[in-house]
Amino acid sequence: MAYAQPARDPEESALRQIVRLGLDPRDVRHLVLTHLHRDHTGGLPDFPGARVHVHPAEYRAVTDPADPHHRHSLDRFLPAHRAHGPLLTPAVADGSAEWFGFPGAARVAGLAGEVLLVPLPGHSAGHAGVAVRDGAGRWLLHAGDAYLYHGEIERTPPSAHPAFAPVQQGAQTDAGAVRATRDRLRALRRDHGDRVTVFSAHDPWEWARLTTPTPLPAPAHPGD
Repeated sequence: MAYAQPARDPEESALRQIVRLGLDPRDVRHLVLTHLHRDHTGGLPDFPGARVHVHPAEYRAVTDPADPHHRHSLDRFLPAHRAHGPLLTPAVADGSAEWFGFPGAARVAGLAGEVLLVPLPGHSAGHAGVAVRDGAGRWLLHAGDAYLYHGEIERTPPSAHPAFAPVQQGAQTDAGAVRATRDRLRALRRDHGDRVTVFSAHDPWEWARLTTPTPLPAPAHPGD
């Protein structure tokens, strides 16, 4: 918290944003998460009746004491975020399922659209991207924390942001897997950029590029 210094504005919460759209938060029945780290689970208590979908590997790490990453996973899933007993639900995995060459894709059951959890390993025990197909047949891949700065998958050689790198290094379970995941995402953008749009949960320039008519200019060099 001290490092990131987030703006503690209740109006930015998912709960308040849903209310501003004129919707009833009690109608939220499904939440799909990339992983269960504290900065991704803070809103869960606001939707106690919703089913919380995660990749089967993330589900195992949090619920099975025999899992090698169990302690690490629980330490990052704050007690306050799970005190209400969230309805954790593993997505339906098919061992042979692939998504653009990414193995182990799992289908989120109970949703009308096509929503997949695609393993993007390294950041957490079962970290996965959320892939959603739109009506035109294109895909949007929310890559979670697989990378934190667009330069890591858009530039050659990859360019990390000095403010974000310590966050990733302090949380990851497997540094080698993180690097391999970024390489695969880089190849995905290169080979299938006409069909798949990738974005990170933490990159403000990437988010602005997708959501605003006049996006923020990306820094010429990390840290600018």
